[in-house]
Amino acid sequence: MILRSTEESTSLPSLGKAGTSLADALPEASLVKTSESSLEKNLSTDSRLSELEPHLEELEGVTPVAWSVSAWVAQDQVSETRVAKAQAWETLALEAQVRPSLQPKPSNVEETAVTTSEVISYMSKKESKVSTPCPRLLWSSKLKYILALNTYLLMPYRLWRFVSQWLHKGGCTFLIVYTLMLFCIGIPLLFLELAVGQRAQHGSMDLWKSLSPWFGGVGYSMFMVCFIVNTYMNLYNSWFLFYMCHMFYFTVPWEYCPLQRNSSDFDPECEQGTSYMYFWYRQTLKVSDKIELGGPLNFSLVVFLFMAWCLTCVCMINGIKSLEKVLYVLGPVSYFIIFCFFFRILQMEGTEYGLKHLLVLKMASIYDPTVWSQAGIQVVFDMGLGFGPIIYFSSYMPDFNNCLGDAFLMALIKMLTLLFTVPIILSILGFWATISTHRCCKKNTEVLRMLIFHGILPSELYPPDLLNNPTSTYNSWLNSLLPPLRSTVLSMVPECNIQEQFLKIEESPRFVFLTFLEVISLFPESTLWTVLFFVMLLCLGLCAVVTFMLGIIIPLQDTFPFFRRWPKILTVGASMVMFLCSLFFTKPSGIYYFWLLSEYWVALPILSIVMCENLAVAWAYRAKRFLSDMMVLLSRPICPVCGWLWYYVSPVLLLGLLVALFFKLGTKPLTYIAWNSSTSKEMVHRYPAWALVLILGLYAFTLIPIPAYFAYCLILGVPVRTEGSPKLRCRSGQAPTEKNASKNILQGYKTKSLSS
Repeated sequence: MILRSTEESTSLPSLGKAGTSLADALPEASLVKTSESSLEKNLSTDSRLSELEPHLEELEGVTPVAWSVSAWVAQDQVSETRVAKAQAWETLALEAQVRPSLQPKPSNVEETAVTTSEVISYMSKKESKVSTPCPRLLWSSKLKYILALNTYLLMPYRLWRFVSQWLHKGGCTFLIVYTLMLFCIGIPLLFLELAVGQRAQHGSMDLWKSLSPWFGGVGYSMFMVCFIVNTYMNLYNSWFLFYMCHMFYFTVPWEYCPLQRNSSDFDPECEQGTSYMYFWYRQTLKVSDKIELGGPLNFSLVVFLFMAWCLTCVCMINGIKSLEKVLYVLGPVSYFIIFCFFFRILQMEGTEYGLKHLLVLKMASIYDPTVWSQAGIQVVFDMGLGFGPIIYFSSYMPDFNNCLGDAFLMALIKMLTLLFTVPIILSILGFWATISTHRCCKKNTEVLRMLIFHGILPSELYPPDLLNNPTSTYNSWLNSLLPPLRSTVLSMVPECNIQEQFLKIEESPRFVFLTFLEVISLFPESTLWTVLFFVMLLCLGLCAVVTFMLGIIIPLQDTFPFFRRWPKILTVGASMVMFLCSLFFTKPSGIYYFWLLSEYWVALPILSIVMCENLAVAWAYRAKRFLSDMMVLLSRPICPVCGWLWYYVSPVLLLGLLVALFFKLGTKPLTYIAWNSSTSKEMVHRYPAWALVLILGLYAFTLIPIPAYFAYCLILGVPVRTEGSPKLRCRSGQAPTEKNASKNILQGYKTKSLSS
């Protein structure tokens, strides 16, 4: 088995003797007479031990169950210092269990005979006040854990959004603002989620209760958002599978413009610079002209959607064991294909035009609040905050793992990935804009010649032959005309401007998807590159959906013990439910709802959830206390800047981003791009009024658990701050060294034992 449970790890030799002495001592415990007060003191002492080591197991029977070194230590991936620390804590655990038999008999006190079973029963009742989750499997190596986090953060549509913001929000200025927001909210909040999951070692929906009962609803809201997002996210993979079945045709359908005619008897607009793929996409997916127009389900898309959910179910069928294998393969494969495209696209025409936009710097954009809000939202989504998978991934790590270093590492990988993929996408867009402009010039030449042939235009407007460089030749001829003649030409045909064509890109992921397909169809050996492109998108899409499924399955298993007994049934059942819910988006108008949720809705609950996470740790549990917990575990100091950011900077910025979103919804109309089948053109429509009501209603529905817990705790008079559960409690103060930590606490236990 690749993964090892914390209970199944091999015990160290030093524990053998301790275990023997414990086994010998336990039968004598039935002969020891102790008072109720002495037992209370022992339990209090045990409680202190749990503050230092959250992995100590409860005493369940006559045979002791000792905490042992995790799979990390067994595989020699942790330093000898960590092993010594684990040994010291194990020795303390065993001593704490044996101590009731070694207690001196109290004098002048009425004694009561207590059997071993009664001691165990009493201890179980006392410790049941703080529920201890069942032992978790651990990642078999930290490399797989890092790859899993990276593949979760490597979402293709987030990469495209970053490029779009780069082009429309000031170029390098947007990168500067993005970097500042990354250090202010991205890295600190990523560290927060990693630390919470790693310390708690479970992913139940009520996880946040251990930080503060007032924030107990955060986990439930997170679960609901993750469920809704996953209903439409797998639609991406169904599109990829749908197009993959057409790429083996002798001629791919999107390589040529559809043979349609409009009222002017000319070829449709696709011959004048619009993507051929976009026309074919609209026709085959049977997209309606408006969101109000319904219709039956698209059966062909339903089939591929079912296939996408079957693939997701297969990847998740064995839980974390199969998940780590899947992510271990899909992540590197995606990066390899990206590298292949990088070296291929640099040889194509027009790539240098796209790369010029890397050097654009508009300092005026730094004073634009919209740039800051867009950069902040981009950072929150790029770091994958608020959805839950980060917490659940880290809950399968040993609690002494350096999660602060992991947060910086993931931010560095993300930045390097963005800086590497941006030139690739810009190069492809430059090539696409160049080819589209060439087509526009050639089409204008044909139209002008036909108009001259029919006597509509004078012969002096006869265009030149376009051979080597159609765009340069055509524009040079057009600019050489006298102003009246030039105006006459432009009244008959559109202007072919490569800059305008390049800036046609939108934020929607469907644009880059369709553009890439058309560009790849122009490559030599286009079938091979099309296969690679779809494999890359499918790998990235499956990684995203699988990790979001993790945010649904793990909370159910950790919250309801029944689901832990039948993990495969839970995985299949959850996949089927998600499939049935996602059928709604296969209707002709389903894609408009898809854009409505992904463009306007999802950011609202995510920002609210992340802000509640921040408040729960920084103000309810207290940032200083939480950092002290982590200092004890990591055995190294943590920069106090993290606490300062949690206290003041992150909440203010998150609140500002949330206010900016509501301001945008209230002042700007909600629009979507629809296809007018009668004119073969794109049309911009406004969403109906009920669309805004739908967004706000769904936002309130997903966040209901949070105010509900607020009201519940307020009515019962539950304090905001609690002492926390053993999983989240540590001694406050300075972090001790690894050698002195166990020594000092051992001395404290001996002193307390003798004094009692």
